Amino acid sequence: MGFEAFAKKSIAQLQRHIRTVSADSSHVVFTHHVKLRMKQRKVSVAEVLNVLRRGTIHQQPEPNVLKGSLECRMERYVGGRDCAVVVALDDDDPRLLVVTVWAC
Repeated sequence: MGFEAFAKKSIAQLQRHIRTVSADSSHVVFTHHVKLRMKQRKVSVAEVLNVLRRGTIHQQPEPNVLKGSLECRMERYVGGRDCAVVVALDDDDPRLLVVTVWAC
């Protein structure tokens, strides 16, 4: 586990990576926590995938040293509201791990 390679990438490169990987939904993993938040905040899987495939990163990605990953927050206006999806990137895992989601 680690995020050294991802940490060296620009925001544009990370954004492109997330968009490319999420094009195949089988490469997007939803944690138990995010499933609870999706239900609580009435955010669908389709909305999450839309944010990942077309959203943008507005904030600097943050390392999660405990989990050994780099967390990126993708944002997009979808379903009549602003949505944000946080994904964890790990150099050793080609999949996207969806950590949390919220909508305003």
